[in-house]
Amino acid sequence: MIKHCFVFQPRATWTETDRYYFRFHSKEVVRFFGPWLRRYETYRAYDAPPEADRFGVRRGRVTELWYDNREAFIEAKPLARPYTAPPGGWESFFGTDSAVTIVPAMPSEDFLGKEPAPEERPFIRWYQVIGYPDGVSAEEADRWYLEVHAPEAARQPGLLHFVSHRALRNPPFSTPWLRLSELWYQDFAAWRKAVIESPPRYTPAPWGGAYPFVKMVSTFVPYKPDVDFLKDHPLIP
Repeated sequence: MIKHCFVFQPRATWTETDRYYFRFHSKEVVRFFGPWLRRYETYRAYDAPPEADRFGVRRGRVTELWYDNREAFIEAKPLARPYTAPPGGWESFFGTDSAVTIVPAMPSEDFLGKEPAPEERPFIRWYQVIGYPDGVSAEEADRWYLEVHAPEAARQPGLLHFVSHRALRNPPFSTPWLRLSELWYQDFAAWRKAVIESPPRYTPAPWGGAYPFVKMVSTFVPYKPDVDFLKDHPLIP
């Protein structure tokens, strides 16, 4: 199973965004290719603290569309449908700083083991879409990420869960975003301690730079989506 993942921060207001998204776009998606979808969920992002801006943080939405496999995605033709454009057009409404990738639904790596149950404690999910620097071999960069960086990041104090998905190696569309990782924390105070105040000592990447050493668009979302478009009928603002 695979999932088509979007991280975006609309330029429109929340009311304008949700009115268009709930009234038009999501309904068209379900109408056009709902039979191929296994899940279609959206998460409204938390308002991240200013310290997160250096990690390409977005304060908009994460949407995930799940399919059985790559062939189902191709057959559904989600990129070739006649969607109703948002007010003012796509770029002026959504901006150009979104990140889109397609990954296996199950993580390809789990660096800490069993995830916490949501009933046991509250937590936030740091949702990271990752690309590698221009001119760097994706294979070399991925080997560094898995063998050097991830084991060090797993030592962050208070980290509850850390998984990663390697993007499909034969994606049905072109994307510079080659990995999706999630790191979970109890709250933003725990995130700040783990990432800003008391981080582990990181080995610099072969290509240099500062933590996180990669191109990144990230956001913070809750455990559960606020809307499941295949089951819910959200109120339109």
